[in-house]
Amino acid sequence: MEGTSSGDIFFLGENIRGFEKGELTQEIGIVFQDPETQFCMITVEDELAFTLENRKIPSSEIRGRIKAVLKAVGMEDFEKNKIHELSGGQKQKIALASVLLLEPEMLILDEPTANLDPVSSLEFIELVEETQKKRQMSVLVIEHQADDWIKLIDRVLVIGRYGQLLADDMPERLFTEQKQLLEREGVFFPGGYSNSPAFRERWTRIGPTEENVLSVREVSFSRRKQEVLKNVNMDVRGGEFVVIVGENGAGKSTLLQLMAGLLEPVEGDISLFNHPLRKWQEIDLRKRMGFVFQNPEHQFITDTVYEELTFGIKVNGYGEEAIVTAADELMELFHLKEHRHSNPFSLSGGQKRRLSVATVLDETPDILLFDEPTFGQDAATTSELMDYVIELKARGMAIVFVTHDMDIVDATDRVVVLKQGEAAFSGNPASLWEKGELLREARLRLPVRLRKRQWEGELYDPIH
Repeated sequence: MEGTSSGDIFFLGENIRGFEKGELTQEIGIVFQDPETQFCMITVEDELAFTLENRKIPSSEIRGRIKAVLKAVGMEDFEKNKIHELSGGQKQKIALASVLLLEPEMLILDEPTANLDPVSSLEFIELVEETQKKRQMSVLVIEHQADDWIKLIDRVLVIGRYGQLLADDMPERLFTEQKQLLEREGVFFPGGYSNSPAFRERWTRIGPTEENVLSVREVSFSRRKQEVLKNVNMDVRGGEFVVIVGENGAGKSTLLQLMAGLLEPVEGDISLFNHPLRKWQEIDLRKRMGFVFQNPEHQFITDTVYEELTFGIKVNGYGEEAIVTAADELMELFHLKEHRHSNPFSLSGGQKRRLSVATVLDETPDILLFDEPTFGQDAATTSELMDYVIELKARGMAIVFVTHDMDIVDATDRVVVLKQGEAAFSGNPASLWEKGELLREARLRLPVRLRKRQWEGELYDPIH
């Protein structure tokens, strides 16, 4: 890990430098922002058993404890599954299960709900609340969006953009008396405190063209004999902003990868401008289509931020002046200038996400596919990214998001809901918000603007 540190950290009155190697991790459980970084084994069962074996739990108790913790995190049917085949949200739940088996004195959660569907996010927070009360442990949550955590929080610490502690206060006082500070630092306000307009009120709605850019016809996909998608149909038109939503494991990322030509459907066809994806030359396809992975690290191929940003431009034969200009503009837009010479893998989670988005914007393709692009971003960066996306849409570019953010969904042209691998809905967001039963089945929620009306007694939220 790059960097240096100074100062002291104390746990239960003792400097952490005095703990033996591995000793502190038995007392402080951590769920990382990227859960993949903390797995050691191949299957869910083996991963959880590994934790218990390190604690020297008798073998006769291990199976019972695994079943109990999987039930607690809503993953009781995944004991035999391979971890790498799980969705991002499912991995997050297994990471939490591993930590809970340690029975720690303190729990640190780094963006723990960012990859969870809206209802799973609520359930995760309720589980943390229940666990905290039952075990009387301290909980430290690192989070950009505090809406659903607010009822649990005793104190809020605000870290500034340069790493300094700017505030340490109770939520009620902080979010009412220090709004200027929070807005300057790009902090999301919980819905009950926010005065900022919803995304949908800020973006000018520009209708899509009639031209189909991408067509999905009767597409099915299976992984190891497990059906992931079944007979999915959808079109994306030029200048259209489409979102794909659904619960964890519904097949959202898989569908996006199929649309990008990274996976081949078992059945059905996908066409770009009426030409089957499988017949496109790879270099021509990538000029017309950009793809941003759910995990930013999966697309980094160079040693510095600058090289990452300019790789595609160089491949496409641009001159040095154009390359430097484009890289400087992207680094300015995505707040990466200070990291020009940094290794992409050394960046924070949010910085990696911004870099991954910037790398597909070195040209202007016809369609951009994003898998959770606002994950790990503060309010200011999310707003800037979304404003830029809307500008691209205004130029006629088609935009497709996979997201769990219902406020972004609320501002789009069309939403496709995946449920158990099938497209259960395709239409405008306003129509979706009226379908309470489907929202419950797909584990979705209303956007904040409608939940605020519900808090004021004007609207019934069918979920929470």
